[in-house]
Amino acid sequence: MWALQAARFPGSPAPALPGHPDGEPRSSVAEMAEALVPDVEAVPPPRVLVGHSLGGAVAIELALGRQDLVGGLVLVAAGARLPVREDVDARAADDFAAACRGLVDAAFADPTSALARRALVALTETGPQALRADHAACAAFDARDRVGGMSQPVLVIAGADDVLVPASLSEELALLLPIAHSILVPRASHMLVVEAAGVVNLLVAAYLARLELTLADGA
Repeated sequence: MWALQAARFPGSPAPALPGHPDGEPRSSVAEMAEALVPDVEAVPPPRVLVGHSLGGAVAIELALGRQDLVGGLVLVAAGARLPVREDVDARAADDFAAACRGLVDAAFADPTSALARRALVALTETGPQALRADHAACAAFDARDRVGGMSQPVLVIAGADDVLVPASLSEELALLLPIAHSILVPRASHMLVVEAAGVVNLLVAAYLARLELTLADGA
C-alpha cells in the first residue's frame, strides 16, 4: 500500500506490521509498536514516522513510548481512538473472504479498481488471525488522555469521505495534540494513500521541508 510513497521518497523503509503476512500477529497496538522499534532504530535520525489507520495508532504509541527515536509524525486516516463495530470480529471468524471484501469495499472510493483488487489479495494473504488481531488492537486503542504529552510536530491528513475512520476522529486527534496541523482532503476515502497519492505525497513533502527548516533554525 506504500508503493506510491516509496517511489516518491526513495530510501524510506516501509516495514510491515507483525503478521502482515509474516510473523506472529499482535493483538495490541503497544505490542506492534514494540516490534517495530528495531526497524525505526535502523534509520539514521532525524526520523519521521508516517502511519495510516492502525499504522497511525502504532506510530502514536511508538512516539509516546520512545520520544528519543521520533522527530515527527504524519498520521493519515488515523485517530486517537479507532472504534470497531461489535459484529466485525464475528464476521471475520464466520466468513473471512466476505469480511475482506467488505473491508476493501468500505476503504476504497472505487472498490472495482485494480488497486482495490490488489489490496484485496494482500489483505486475504494476511489470514483471519491477523485480521482479528487488528480488530482487537483497534478496539482497545484509546490514547486520548496521552497524546497531549507528545512533543513532536504532527501532520494529520484525513479523507473527507472516509467511512472507516471518519474525519471527525482525525479532527479530534489534531485538537488533542500540542503541535499539529490538520488537512482534510476532499472526495478522498480511507485509502487516500493509494487513491489520492499525489496529494498525500505533496503534503508529506511539504511537512518534511518545513521540519528540515525548523531543525536547521534550531542548529
